[in-house]
Amino acid sequence: MQAIAAYGSDEEEVVVGPLIPAPQPDAANATGADDKAQDAAARDPTTGRRLSALKLRTLRHEVQAAKSATAVVLIVRKYMEDFWDTRWGSEALFQIARRSTARTRREWANDAAVLKLAAKLKAEIQACVTLAARTEDDVNALLVALVALRRMNMQDVDSQKGALERAIIWLVADNWRCPVKSLARLYWLSAPLKLKGRPADFSSLLPAVLKTRTQELDGPDVALLLAAFRHLAARDAALLEKVVARLKTEGIHGGVSGTDLVEMAESLRQFGVDDEAALRSLGQEILRRRGELSPDESHRVHTAFQALKLPLPQVWMQPGAVVKRDGSHIVTVQAFAPQEGHEKRRRGNHDIERTSPPRVVRDYKMMSY
Repeated sequence: MQAIAAYGSDEEEVVVGPLIPAPQPDAANATGADDKAQDAAARDPTTGRRLSALKLRTLRHEVQAAKSATAVVLIVRKYMEDFWDTRWGSEALFQIARRSTARTRREWANDAAVLKLAAKLKAEIQACVTLAARTEDDVNALLVALVALRRMNMQDVDSQKGALERAIIWLVADNWRCPVKSLARLYWLSAPLKLKGRPADFSSLLPAVLKTRTQELDGPDVALLLAAFRHLAARDAALLEKVVARLKTEGIHGGVSGTDLVEMAESLRQFGVDDEAALRSLGQEILRRRGELSPDESHRVHTAFQALKLPLPQVWMQPGAVVKRDGSHIVTVQAFAPQEGHEKRRRGNHDIERTSPPRVVRDYKMMSY
């Protein structure tokens, strides 16, 4: 018999050909393939593979666009088995923590899908401790995963010490070339810990780098740094001054949750900050979003501002007050305060309905009557 026909179903291709044994790879090629497989397994210990750039970008966008923690959990349940990648998985757990209240965060921590997601991230973190090769995305994903696990109370501080030391070693080797958001997260994560003195000198290297990049900090970054400063060993007076000055930037509080605003106020009270402009800016943002606060959070923030000698109802300047500043130009500022019933109405939302237009008759025979 010179040939064999392989039987298959209608959907399978029928292959006819001589019986020739499959070529065996030589020893050098086999060794190279094994090395690549081991490297891939080291990058992803759960599946041994990584997503394509297009699929990863799609999943990241879907996670970031989710409007609630529930929506993020649904995405996790849908894609975790077939399209797992640490880079979107860490972002998913971070968004669950960010979009939850203290109570719902505890409830999500007991959800089966969230527990499985956390287990995958913990395996990744453990693998990163001994991983030599890495990219900037790997370091950023590692830090996001550590923040998410800490905020969900699914991993304690001491369990993260090895991964944080590895992250600092990587960043020092790269001369701290990374987004400032990663530096703020690293500062917050490392604040309660005593890390190695060399080459990961947290007490001197990281604050010095952050001082040169404070203009890049956004609201969530400032909230993390203020929370880190509550640990006395991590407090840096010069960096604190720059961070407080950043609070006076217009729109800086965008993206900060209501709970974080309350914790920022309590941090400023603890540090005895007396920068009136920064306190007024924070207080005005809290009043705009007071509907997001629980009764307990509302009481805490009022207590914090009372201790700062600026009661929260007084963060708005008195209506009609005029401030003149001398200099090459005279600048006059007119202060306004929101008044009950003066809020801007949306177009079309009026008490009086518009009359309907006159009816047009196109039947000329009926018009003649």
